[in-house]
Amino acid sequence: MLHFGMNMPFVYMAFYGTIMIAIVILLRVLLENRMPKFVFPVLWGVVLLRLLVPFSLSSPLSLPVPESPFFSVRLLAQHLTLEAESWIVHEDTFVLDGGTAAGAAENIDSTVLGQTEDINIVEEAAATGAVSGQASAWAGDFFADSGIFSWRVLLPFLYLLGLVVTAVILGWQKYGYTRKLKSGLLMEHNVTVNAILREMDMGHVLVFTNDEIASPLVCGLKNPRIYLPARMDFGNRELLRHILVHETMHIRRGDNWLKGVMLTALVVHWYNPVVWLMSKCLSSDLETACDEAVLKQYGEEERKSYALSLLDMAITGNRTSLLYSAFSKTEVERRVKHIVHYRRATVFVIMLAMLFTFGSIIVFATGGQAPFSARLTAFCFSSNCRWGGYARMTRGLSLGENAQERAEEAVFNVLREDSTGDPEILDREICTALAEEFGVEKSAFSIELSLVLSTEEVEAEYEDFGLTKGKDGFWCYQEETIRTFEDRILGSYQSREEGNVDLSVQRDRFGRVTSLTVWRAGDQEYDERTRRLEQYKVRSYGMETDFETEEK
Repeated sequence: MLHFGMNMPFVYMAFYGTIMIAIVILLRVLLENRMPKFVFPVLWGVVLLRLLVPFSLSSPLSLPVPESPFFSVRLLAQHLTLEAESWIVHEDTFVLDGGTAAGAAENIDSTVLGQTEDINIVEEAAATGAVSGQASAWAGDFFADSGIFSWRVLLPFLYLLGLVVTAVILGWQKYGYTRKLKSGLLMEHNVTVNAILREMDMGHVLVFTNDEIASPLVCGLKNPRIYLPARMDFGNRELLRHILVHETMHIRRGDNWLKGVMLTALVVHWYNPVVWLMSKCLSSDLETACDEAVLKQYGEEERKSYALSLLDMAITGNRTSLLYSAFSKTEVERRVKHIVHYRRATVFVIMLAMLFTFGSIIVFATGGQAPFSARLTAFCFSSNCRWGGYARMTRGLSLGENAQERAEEAVFNVLREDSTGDPEILDREICTALAEEFGVEKSAFSIELSLVLSTEEVEAEYEDFGLTKGKDGFWCYQEETIRTFEDRILGSYQSREEGNVDLSVQRDRFGRVTSLTVWRAGDQEYDERTRRLEQYKVRSYGMETDFETEEK
């Protein structure tokens, strides 16, 4: 199932485009002599679409969305602002969602759900706006001190400045070439030229001579024209025919249009050196593909003659241009080597090349996707099952109306009917149920499961291992005070400043307690935790001092 949208942010267009350029260059190095030459201009065309068109096509091949390379005020606020959570009753099942505390939460022990007394205190402060207000004030000071805000404001202006400068430079170069070509003379009465063009059904193309150019070239988009250097031997019919065949092939293939799009990509992505490297590779690949298209029409002897014609018209230097199709000595020498070793592709190779091109286009087009909200359901659990969890999407999808309600109902059905208590089986069954509900592949969903036990169940399990709950609500181990307590699979955490031991609960894959790990003073882990807690207290004290100073 594909999901199409025009919502790709520019930074992701640049990111995915850069990756695609690197991949095509790698393929170009590995397969240059094994693939027909038309393959790489096609792949470059797909890359240009990625660089310039904000489409997003999600598929099972899509890559995970990368983190934004720019610091985000919104992301910082999400980390600093805490929200209270509520419980919504759904028959014998429950849903944990954002909002205000509901009466249904009274039936669920907060410690079992991973909320310690410390966390509850923070949530109450967040609900009154105290924490979020202090966090916002701290964030403002942070940005003011670090200068991140100023850079975020300045970057768009720097980007636009670079875009304008690049456009002006390329435009000025184009203007200079156009001025040179305006002095050309139309060869409308040259019988040889007209006869060759008519043989190729290209009689509508105008051919000019110009004494300011050193090599044949094609210039123009809507009405492309061929320009020949005045120094050229027009009495050599074979040379003239080879040059005209080559230049008209550029026109047939629309190479100047592709170069025009490449120029646009250079202006838009002026800051990216990989895009500039791509422009050079594109120009070279267009010339090679054009040569291959011409050579298909010739036999062995004619190919050698064509290669000599290219060498005869080559100019000194190795610079290729996006402003027109022309010859350069270094490029021609490389192309002549390909001509000498040219072998007509077999049907099998052509079919393989088309399959490779088609497959590459699919991967490139659907590999990247725009940022999307992965959240599909709230936290769901049933009284019939020891496990509950969230369902999330692994790629951007359009799941139709009431997607969350439908997904939660599918999750509930699996939880109600579970008789195994095996989280791996639950994961597979929930993904299968969601795939059937929405008609997509199972891998489009990921499930995050955690234990959901009643207070009595937890206390009974812990009691067998010497854990009891004190009057203050904190766990004790064999009458020793616990400083930090964690049961990761259950999602339960507690901490306080004083205590004799740090303790971690281990469970098997079914969620049953198997052992306890205990650290005391002198153990490396205990001492490391002590050091981290002291550092945290120092940072917290400094932040509180800043808040108090600001309030005064």
